[in-house]
Amino acid sequence: MASSAESSAAGFLLIGVYTLGFVLPFLAVGLFTGTVLDFFKSHQNVVRYTVKIGAVLLIVMGILTLTGATGGISADLAAGSGTVQEEPAGNSGEEAAPSGDSQEEHSGADSQEIPMVPAPDFTLTDQYGQTHTLSDYQGKTVFLNFWATWCGPCKMEMPDIQALYEDWDENAGELVVLGVAGPNIGQEGSAEDITAFLEENGYTYPVVMDETGTLFYQYGISAYPTTFMIDTEGNVFGYVQGAVSREVMDDIVEQTRTGQRR
Repeated sequence: MASSAESSAAGFLLIGVYTLGFVLPFLAVGLFTGTVLDFFKSHQNVVRYTVKIGAVLLIVMGILTLTGATGGISADLAAGSGTVQEEPAGNSGEEAAPSGDSQEEHSGADSQEIPMVPAPDFTLTDQYGQTHTLSDYQGKTVFLNFWATWCGPCKMEMPDIQALYEDWDENAGELVVLGVAGPNIGQEGSAEDITAFLEENGYTYPVVMDETGTLFYQYGISAYPTTFMIDTEGNVFGYVQGAVSREVMDDIVEQTRTGQRR
């Protein structure tokens, strides 16, 4: 908190408050040692049970940490409390998304013409071993979804992405649906783990594997899920951070296809 303070004075104030909060309990125990010891003596049963409860909680937390269950709990909490999950520090969200001025959520706020930004091209392989090159899809609208297996909000919208993929002829028509995952980036598992997750949940739309994190960096991904809409000329029409409903998916696909922002 101190490092993110608006000024050095505020930073030092925060450090002082933290220091007081850390020192005061020990100071109180030192000044009132006799009183504290008398309290413990008169409440030995309570103290004994408190120690046992604390030991049980430590064992439970240790088991959850070793089994990785804490990640699943965090994902479930994120799914229930919001639609965006922050990407862990050290991943590829260091620069602004290439379509910063064309995000669908803000497109109606500016009446000026929005400049066209070419979508960063890529050639990556999906879970089936098929290669996808973005520039090969010029002439089609592309729904490009960045996600992670541990991301609760991502899991919320994936059934709708699958339905979108099926309703648009499984990429044989005007719309191409592509997922992007980053094997071994941050909390993410291997490419095999991602493929297993897709198979177990019945998701068949292609998900390309960004093994190096280059694509996440080029598109400025800082939170999951993030969806980019790319028009028929290969330009970024807009992007949306957070899980979206099927209704919103249909809306942004139609806007990108027609070139008409609402």
